[in-house]
Amino acid sequence: MSGPNLREYGDHAVLVEWEADGYDADVGDAVHALAARLRRKGGFTEVMPGYDSLVAAFDAARLDQSVALERIRDALSRGPLKADEGDSRLIEIPVAYGGADGPDLDAMAERIGRSADEVIALHSGRDYRVCMMGFIPGFAFLSDVDPVLRHPRHETPRAKVPAGSVGIANWQTGIYGLESPGGWQIIGRTDALMFDADRDPPFLVETGDRIRFVPR
Repeated sequence: MSGPNLREYGDHAVLVEWEADGYDADVGDAVHALAARLRRKGGFTEVMPGYDSLVAAFDAARLDQSVALERIRDALSRGPLKADEGDSRLIEIPVAYGGADGPDLDAMAERIGRSADEVIALHSGRDYRVCMMGFIPGFAFLSDVDPVLRHPRHETPRAKVPAGSVGIANWQTGIYGLESPGGWQIIGRTDALMFDADRDPPFLVETGDRIRFVPR
């Protein structure tokens, strides 16, 4: 894995971007390790990691962009970026698979020539990193599923996908934070509140955390 490229991102942020061909777990680990270093270093108003990049924002009235770039270069120079550098948590998410909670599970199992129980075992048999949050409050975009489970989105999205639904879209899995339209293959649902506006903090998980699905 080669080092990242740095470039100015507007007048109050720096984009740090790695070269990756699709999702790369090593790159993902490096992204979140650098994010942890920059948060500890301070001086940035927000550090926003993604799959293969991060944006480090700063107050342009207090910090010159050249200084921001130098701080990032200094963080990168402090040895290899290790997967366990961050303050990530391992969070267990209980999931009811199949039935009304997972309306796509049986059809997916049939298409890949596995039983529903085998699909559940494959999906819950690894830990996932929270790579990114969006597109609605609390939606957690997670890392890659077992290759056997990779499935395209529905051609026609559902008008309503319940909050807590656990789905697969192409190579990744994710959790819906709120009820919304969506085209992911829904294989289960959790009653854990991914987003609660009255809770502090309102989000159950954050980027960098690791998720373990627990069938119930």
